[in-house]
Parts: sequence; structure tokens; C-alpha cells
Amino acid sequence: MKNVITLAVLAAFILLTSCKPQIDLEAEKEKVIEVLSQFIEASQNHDMEMLSKIYAHDDDMVIFGTHADERIVGWENLKKVMEEQFDSSGNSTYAVSNQVVKMHSSGKVAWFSEIIDWELEYQGEQVIILGLRVTGVMEKRNDNWVIVQLHYSIPAS
Repeated sequence: MKNVITLAVLAAFILLTSCKPQIDLEAEKEKVIEVLSQFIEASQNHDMEMLSKIYAHDDDMVIFGTHADERIVGWENLKKVMEEQFDSSGNSTYAVSNQVVKMHSSGKVAWFSEIIDWELEYQGEQVIILGLRVTGVMEKRNDNWVIVQLHYSIPAS
């Protein structure tokens, strides 16, 4: 009888652990890539509504910019910076290359890197930034991917 109970417990354990839903990491990766495309589109179009959907609204979200003192913490601070940037700049275009997206096995965290060539009109001047390096971390929250951390850098010339 003891062997029957042990076998039943073992069978139940195997059944329960094998019923874990499988995560389609490639499908999740495609969703992350789509959000990164929306990020570029929103930046080009100065679309704060779309950016608001793409960024986590965390108080401790961190963005490092290209200037030594450019560390933005929290959605509200980022929103102010982006609104000021959009008000100060005109047309802008972004060309993305060398994009790499990696997924955590949980399917709920992704990290990425990419190179962006950015042309914009800033305070009446044409500015071209080639080789802008961007890295970031995204989380899946309520079935949506959001940016929780970004880091921009410009290669030393």
C-alpha cells in the first residue's frame, strides 16, 4: 500500500509540474522588437502619449543620457525632459542598426542594445549624432512590454 501511495504522489507531482505553460520566447521577442519600433516612431513624431505607454511609470526608473550629469529618475522627470526636448527640436529621424534583443527564460524580462544614427533640428540648428549606443531593460507588465531602464552613450571620437 505504501508503494501505491508513493507512486500516486509521484504521478501527481509529475502531472502538475509538466502542466506548466510553455512560454514562446520568440513571440515575446517579436513583441519587444515591436515596442522598440514604437519607441523610435514616438520619438520621431514627438508623441508623448505613445511614449507614456512604452515607459514604466515607476518612480525609480532610470535613464542615463549622453551628458555627464544626465541621469533622469522616474517617469514624471523623464516626461518633463522629453516635453522640453520636443519643444526645443524640430524634425528628427532615427536609423536603427545592430539591434540585439535577449529574453529571460521567464518571458517577462528582456534586455537590448542597438545603434542609432539620429538627425534632428535642435534650437534652429541641424544636429547629427552618428553611432548613438542605446542599451535598455524591458519588463512585461499586464501583458505589455515597458522600458524600465535606458542608457545612451556616444562613442569617443
